[in-house]
Amino acid sequence: MAPKRKARSTRNSKLAAAEEDTDPTSTNKTKGDQEVKGNSPTQPEESNNPETTTTVKNYTLPFQKDKPLKCERRGKATTPSLIFTHGAGGGLATPATQDFADGFADKASIVAFQATTNLPSRVQAFHAVMENENFRTALGGRSMGGRAATIAATQEKEQRQTDALVIVSFPLIGGKNKDSREQILLDLPREVDVLFLSGSKDALCPLSELAGVRERMKARSWLLTVTGANHGMEWKWKGSVRELRRLTGSMAAEWLESRDGGKRSCEIFWDEEAGKIGCAGWQDAS
Repeated sequence: MAPKRKARSTRNSKLAAAEEDTDPTSTNKTKGDQEVKGNSPTQPEESNNPETTTTVKNYTLPFQKDKPLKCERRGKATTPSLIFTHGAGGGLATPATQDFADGFADKASIVAFQATTNLPSRVQAFHAVMENENFRTALGGRSMGGRAATIAATQEKEQRQTDALVIVSFPLIGGKNKDSREQILLDLPREVDVLFLSGSKDALCPLSELAGVRERMKARSWLLTVTGANHGMEWKWKGSVRELRRLTGSMAAEWLESRDGGKRSCEIFWDEEAGKIGCAGWQDAS
């Protein structure tokens, strides 16, 4: 049996400056975050992703001095179902983030924001967006963004707004010593439901280790496994990667609306015989 990884348990370690939560197997090469200039909220500007029909409204929200948050709103409803952010390896323009958000917007509204790779700052950014948006109780993010969303949800003590988390490619293993980042998941209160979306080949989140953490969490959790996908939610069937990522977003939105406590696992896979993406549907918890 492999030795148990050392868990970080102190508040300071939880909020330490983030390392790059990137998987060396991912082929998605993007530049890091960029600062957004200006110091006041702006009126939304509509734009269209040239590769999709999704309408994106761009605007900023007040945050730190001279560093407002760049935000993108998708979906028909003015009240977002999910506040979401990207990982450490790229900003809002990262295909993995855009594709997920586009897929989510097919079913429900979503606000995504761009922030730095500093984890405490990212957590504060979540609180800033929550204060400015009349959102419908869910936070989420990719990779490091999922870590920040988890901490932000845990920090809510009174007048809780968040009752669900949508975490894509959670970097369970990281840092110089490859420590487990399980503690922030174990700290989540029972009132918060958690959806993990994880690739079976994600080197930063071995499914066997995630299963052990889920068993010890107070919060209820669901797992959507993408068989053959890595940390960037890519797999060897390159022509279907964008469709795959959009599907994960769409299924996350459906889960928020009608999650079943008795059905906690689901698998997305490549159907070789049909030559297309397959999904087994949500299965009874074992």
